Amino acid sequence: MDSVGPIIILYVVGAVLIAAELVIPSHGLLTIGSLASFALAVYFTFDQNQTLGTLAAFGCVLFVPTMLFLGLKYVTRLPMGNHIAPPNPTRDEVALSFRQDEYRRFVGVSGKSLGPLRPSGVCEFDGCRIQCVAESGMIDAGKCVRGVDFQMGALKVRLDDSPST
Repeated sequence: MDSVGPIIILYVVGAVLIAAELVIPSHGLLTIGSLASFALAVYFTFDQNQTLGTLAAFGCVLFVPTMLFLGLKYVTRLPMGNHIAPPNPTRDEVALSFRQDEYRRFVGVSGKSLGPLRPSGVCEFDGCRIQCVAESGMIDAGKCVRGVDFQMGALKVRLDDSPST
């Protein structure tokens, strides 16, 4: 190729295809097209000038992985990015506060372990089944327990040996 124009067009087409890969789900086909475009451009650049061809080859070897890495890192900031990689779910304060208020009423209340707590399991307090965590050790099924504290989304219980139960 004697003209520089088509070589520059091949480089631009390669860059556009690698950018399009980030927003159009093509399962890698656009990346293959981009690599083919860059390979042709480097080949024709070598025909023009050996030194310039070597620099172009090193530039492409650095450019393509860098663009793919940055694109994957910042894909969630693109308009379609949240559909491709949705953000991780977070507990909203309303749902967490509701659970805390519901479970805090069982602190200091006696209940019964429905299954073994090793260290977590299910206990029954006033007819409600609650996910509980044993304060220390394991608690067998059918034992009397007392709510001690509410921490990290679960009611902490301990074995209740008081004579009133």
